[in-house]
Amino acid sequence: MRLSCLMLLAVVCAGALAQEAKKDPYLDAAASAAQVQALQGRTDPVVRKAVADAMAAEVPPPPLLQSVPEFSSAKSDVMTAAFIEAKVPDCLHSEGLKRQPTFFLMGYLALPFIPIAALRGKCN
Repeated sequence: MRLSCLMLLAVVCAGALAQEAKKDPYLDAAASAAQVQALQGRTDPVVRKAVADAMAAEVPPPPLLQSVPEFSSAKSDVMTAAFIEAKVPDCLHSEGLKRQPTFFLMGYLALPFIPIAALRGKCN
């Protein structure tokens, strides 16, 4: 029962929105070929020449494939090192506790810190 009421309400709202979408006669008007020809004959030759000169003086943008690279090799090396450092380590490997403080405990005494690091999201 509720589902049918919701569907009926959705259909009524959609119909109301469709009726509200009115067309603007100024913006939606299409010019015929005769009107375009009539307007082209009314333009000033000085304006036409100024527009052509401005378009000729405008420098075209460089093609995308031949653009200057954003990163040099030094910047690329720095970014690569930063991404490697930011990667979350595996808990059961040698780098697993690099972000989890184990205080002064090392070796087997640091084993209880592995589940703590996993719960805190410091390793996977």
